[in-house]
Amino acid sequence: MSFTGIFKAKDGLVALADSKGSIEINGKLTEDPSRNPQKLFAFPNGVAVTYGANQILVQNPNQIFTDKAYVEDLVNEYLLKHHTLDSNFFQSLLIKMGTNPSNKKEPIEFILGRKVWAGEYRIEFHRIGYDYYVEKIGSPKEHYFIGGFELYKQAFEQFHFLSHATSAEILRKYAAGKLQQLIDLYDQVLPYNPVGGSVKSYILR
Repeated sequence: MSFTGIFKAKDGLVALADSKGSIEINGKLTEDPSRNPQKLFAFPNGVAVTYGANQILVQNPNQIFTDKAYVEDLVNEYLLKHHTLDSNFFQSLLIKMGTNPSNKKEPIEFILGRKVWAGEYRIEFHRIGYDYYVEKIGSPKEHYFIGGFELYKQAFEQFHFLSHATSAEILRKYAAGKLQQLIDLYDQVLPYNPVGGSVKSYILR
């Protein structure tokens, strides 16, 4: 689990992500000490955050054994060659997801922010499942997309982002501060808090 989001301000976009990795052992979630997954990716005129599955199993027809692929490695490899996340990236991810039925358990989800031109920004949502793909483009009236652990989503829905959206830097400090407050709170009250690690944030102007 994770918590990530992208928020619109008057002068840019703010991306936010936690950095905790979780693993399921005997049906229970616990922190994965071997993983500190990257969930925030910046590229020219864009930024992406990811949540949901942070690793998938990929079956190559020419190999007996299944490969484990980390989502951040797939993203970074693609960005090195193409410098953006486009429809071909999501198509390639869908094909990889479809090679192993184990990937049915949890989809990979992305929120993207793009600078269309100076002063004009767009937010997008992409869900890649074992055998399906969902895309949603944010309308001008939608000021943010968030995703991840439901308790955090419900809390964030109560916050007043619009009153801080006059500046991307003000909005970044507000959103990152709220996420850190929630992490500290839920560390105390939940048996296991699936959101945590250092809070990452980024401004796209």
